[in-house]
Amino acid sequence: MLVNWSDEIKKIDPDIKFRANGGWLKTVDELDKSVKNGYSLVGDFVKAGDFEEEYDEGLYLDCNKEDKKTVDYRLFRFKDNKIRLLDMVIDGKQNWATDLWDAVEDEL
Repeated sequence: MLVNWSDEIKKIDPDIKFRANGGWLKTVDELDKSVKNGYSLVGDFVKAGDFEEEYDEGLYLDCNKEDKKTVDYRLFRFKDNKIRLLDMVIDGKQNWATDLWDAVEDEL
């Protein structure tokens, strides 16, 4: 699936300050509940930005740093050439990843 990640995330959230202060995108291939932080969402980091990139179908986690203190996390499903927002944590704190566990389990 060929996607411009910046364009796609702005369609879902037009007010987002996309990558204003950094961030990343990664696959989510499994869940490791032995840890309660972001390492519980096991996968590989992938390129994302204002350019076209090829993505496989699957679960993806986007981390967007809107300012130096606010970090948002969005869980997406890429399937059938469509991107669907499954869950999000706005202004995530220490155990933000556990808030996404139910959605991840439903999708894996």
